[in-house]
Amino acid sequence: MNRLRIPAAALAAGLLLSNSSLLLAQGDSFSPVVVMENPGVVQRFAVDDEAVRQMVNSTLLKLTSASDPATAWTRLGITPQDIVGIKITTAGGPLLSTHRPIVETVCAGLEAAGVPPSHIIIWDKDGADMRYAGYTPTSATDTHVGVASVFPGTGYDPSEIYKSGVLGTLIWGDSEFVRHDPLEDLTQAANNAVQRHGYSENTMGGGTLPGGDPLTSGTSSAPQTSNNSHYARLVTTLCTKLINIPVLTDNSYVGINGCMASLALASVDNNRRFEGDPAYGDPAICEILDKDVFRRKVVVHILDALVAQYAGGPRFDPQFTKSIGAIYVSRDPVAIDSLVLKRLEEWRAADKNGRIDPIGKTGSHVHTATFYNLGTDDPHRIQLVRLP
Repeated sequence: MNRLRIPAAALAAGLLLSNSSLLLAQGDSFSPVVVMENPGVVQRFAVDDEAVRQMVNSTLLKLTSASDPATAWTRLGITPQDIVGIKITTAGGPLLSTHRPIVETVCAGLEAAGVPPSHIIIWDKDGADMRYAGYTPTSATDTHVGVASVFPGTGYDPSEIYKSGVLGTLIWGDSEFVRHDPLEDLTQAANNAVQRHGYSENTMGGGTLPGGDPLTSGTSSAPQTSNNSHYARLVTTLCTKLINIPVLTDNSYVGINGCMASLALASVDNNRRFEGDPAYGDPAICEILDKDVFRRKVVVHILDALVAQYAGGPRFDPQFTKSIGAIYVSRDPVAIDSLVLKRLEEWRAADKNGRIDPIGKTGSHVHTATFYNLGTDDPHRIQLVRLP
C-alpha cells in the first residue's frame, strides 16, 4: 500500500440524521453500537468498494448524529493537531485483513476534519503480515498517509511495561531479547534444518552442530525469559489518538479476535505467554487495555465483519467464512465483542460438519472486561442500532 488518498468529497456520502446523538462517553448507562449489514457488498470475497465507503460513513454519521464525515470525526474528538494511528488487522492475509475501502474512507474523513496526511499512521504489529496483506510500510508525507509496523519498525517503549506473574520465553522482536553472535545463529539454523529434515548424524560428518535456538535464546545454554511486556511506541508516544479497525475472526488461543484482543495483543511484546491454555488471554487482555493511554486515545472501534470467520482463525480458512457484509461501530469494544461472539458461537454450532467445539471459556475475557470498566456485555445496556 503506497498511497491512501481519495478526495474527501467523493467519500462524503451518508444520511443526514436528525435524531439525538448516540455518541456517549465511557461510563454512561448505555453503549450504542451501530450496525450495517449488507451481504450483497461481498461477492466471492471481493467487496464493492463504493458501497463499503458509504456504509462506513453512514454508521459514523449515525453514531455521532453528524451531517458529514468531517463533523463526525470532530465529534469523536479528533483535531487537526492530532497524530492519528489507525490500528488494522493483517494476520488473515489479503482476504481476511482489514479491508482497504474502510481504511481509505477513514483517512479521507480525517483529512476532511483537517488532519494532514502526514499526521495519519496505519499500523499493525508484524511487518511481514502487513506486506502480505497489501499494507506495505511507508513513511508519511504531506501528500499521503504513513503505514508502519511495530516490528520491525517503530518498536517498543522501554518505560511503559505490563507485568504479570506469567513468565514468557522471549524471541527475536521482543524488546528485551538479546541477540547473540550472528555466526552462532547461522550455525544453529543449519543444525535445526538438519534435524527438521531427519538427516542422520553421518550426513554432517557425525555429531550435532553447537549453538542455541537463534529465535528463542540469548545464549547456547538457556532461553531468555521475562514477565514484562513493553507497550508499542505507536500507542504510548507516537500517536495522540487511536482508531481501531479489527477483523472478525475466532482465535483458538484467545477465543475471539475482536476489538479487544486484536488491539491488546498487537500493542505489547512478549504476548505469547497469555495465549492458549489455561487462561486464553483472561485477564491479560483486559489488564493490557486497562491503561489510561487507551482510555484517552481510542476514539472509536470499527469492526470489519464484511467477511467473518468462525473457526480456524486468525489465519484465513475459506471453508469457515461468512460473507455477511457487516460493519459494527461503537466506542465500546466490549459491547461489539459480546454481540459478535454470540454470532460466532451460532455459526460454529450450525456448521455442516458438526464437529466444531463452542468458543466457550476461551473467549471469557469479553465478560471479564466488564469488571475493568472497559465496556458492557449486558444486552440491556447495549443500544443496538441497525441501519438498512
